[in-house]
Amino acid sequence: MLDFNILLNQLKQQSAVLEISLGEDFDFSNKDHAYIIESGSVLVIGEKNKETGVSPTHTLEVYDPIGFAEAISARPTKLRFRQLTDLKLRKFDSNELRKLVDASDIFSKTVIKYSIGRIFGQVRGSSNLAFEEGFIDKNYELLRRRVVAQDDEIFRIGTIAKEMFFINNGSVRVVSAEMKVIADLGVGECFGESALFDSRPRSYTVIANRNTDLLVIDREQVEIEVSKEPPIVRLTVLLLVKRLEVMNNLRMLDNS
Repeated sequence: MLDFNILLNQLKQQSAVLEISLGEDFDFSNKDHAYIIESGSVLVIGEKNKETGVSPTHTLEVYDPIGFAEAISARPTKLRFRQLTDLKLRKFDSNELRKLVDASDIFSKTVIKYSIGRIFGQVRGSSNLAFEEGFIDKNYELLRRRVVAQDDEIFRIGTIAKEMFFINNGSVRVVSAEMKVIADLGVGECFGESALFDSRPRSYTVIANRNTDLLVIDREQVEIEVSKEPPIVRLTVLLLVKRLEVMNNLRMLDNS
């Protein structure tokens, strides 16, 4: 099982601890570093809605990441942050994160790459299939095939996560409890990873947009694949999944 406490303890030599009092002028958007909240809370503010003029917000708390997606993709953040309490942060070097992720195995790269893509709302192209195809070709014996008819549910919000999925053919939509569309995903993309690492129920429902062919990998195998990595890569996978959930929450609030 992937565990934040264990991973952070293993990474003491690769990180620094910062203690920040409420009212200090701390730059959460420093591109040279990424952070994990060890205690306290921070308000994250999304981009302003052009129609309403309102910015969605979400409170980050213990073990939530700040800046990991930006550090790995080497891009500036479009989010704003406001400290709500005294904080204890774990600080990581952005350059070192990128090097270690670049050296990771193809399965972890796949999850990291598409978590980042969805975090930033990127639409993927057919030229970006190399990671998934490489993993699938190499590990086909680990995968099961599932064919889903148009408009059928693949999984429902609140169910326990036992699998993650690669889209071999077709497309799916990710929807909230109110049936608002969070994302549309197509060939080569993966989904369902968000709840696999801490036994939480699914936080959204996924429905086939049309007849869809899926490749399925079981929870136990996901943990085996990710556990092959150094602690920093395992931690990064967990943190990007958490960040994706934050972005999904911000987008749902923005559309409400």
